[in-house]
Amino acid sequence: MISRINIELVAWTLGLILLAFLDPHAGLPSFCLSKLAGLGSCPGCGLGRSISHLFHGQWLESWENHKLGAPVLLMLLWRIGKLSKDQYYTFRYE
Repeated sequence: MISRINIELVAWTLGLILLAFLDPHAGLPSFCLSKLAGLGSCPGCGLGRSISHLFHGQWLESWENHKLGAPVLLMLLWRIGKLSKDQYYTFRYE
């Protein structure tokens, strides 16, 4: 049964949960290859901070970190909903 669980669903869900519980002002842990290589921040780094600010109700800070934070969050929530629906039907009808 564990092999039928959609890994994309798990990854997006855990990623958003992590961003929701981390304090965006404390500095988020980084998995950014650009940062790890010492090249500085990439646009994706600001996107993660932007989404974290949204979860904490800090709209202006979110906008300042990345302009696409809110649209990306909405698309990810839509994608999680779609994957959840597909997962439900997979478990129910197989």
